[in-house]
Amino acid sequence: MRTWGPDPANRVERMPLGLMLVSQGLLTSSEFQDVMGEQKESGGEIGELLVRRGSVSEKQVTAVRATQWGCPVFSAAQYQVQSKINIPSAFMRLYSMIPLHYVNATNLLLVGFVHNVEYGLLYAIEKMTGCKTEPCFVTPSDFRIQLQEIEQAKEENGESTARELEFESVHSSVEMARILCNYGAHLEADEAIIEKFKEHLWTRLKCGPKDVDLLFKVG
Repeated sequence: MRTWGPDPANRVERMPLGLMLVSQGLLTSSEFQDVMGEQKESGGEIGELLVRRGSVSEKQVTAVRATQWGCPVFSAAQYQVQSKINIPSAFMRLYSMIPLHYVNATNLLLVGFVHNVEYGLLYAIEKMTGCKTEPCFVTPSDFRIQLQEIEQAKEENGESTARELEFESVHSSVEMARILCNYGAHLEADEAIIEKFKEHLWTRLKCGPKDVDLLFKVG
């Protein structure tokens, strides 16, 4: 099973979503030009604009995205979604991704994305959890449902704030080290794992059976 490097090819050139929809006969050239004009005028993500206009369904957009990236589509409505692998809610919201299913026998975590695969994040998850990851795509609706269920479960277990701390302002390396040492001592952490992804420094303090994530924005 493949593991992802720290800076894999998100840069690979792919046919734009709108052109793929046109090439597959799901969108007319006129509709494509109209939505491009709307995007230029008001911004927004082209797939979401098309679904909002009723030009295509979100399932069609998700299927084309999956084709773009060479990944399968996971229908959360057809399967019992369960994952005991903890990922910070901040990352799930920011990158529109969700841990969907963990297979203990193969140590494989299936991770669903809405817009694009963030391979650097997959690599960070592997480093933090020790599991292997495999990307797939989910519809925006399935993403929202699964995110709500995960966050609700965290709240019911009293974990929504206890296991995830965000530090928005940029800190110097000395200040970040001080914060990490203070939290590590306070929580009596056994181990600290640190991984940088884009503008984030993700630190996981392992405190017996509980993990605590400290998220720094480092620019």
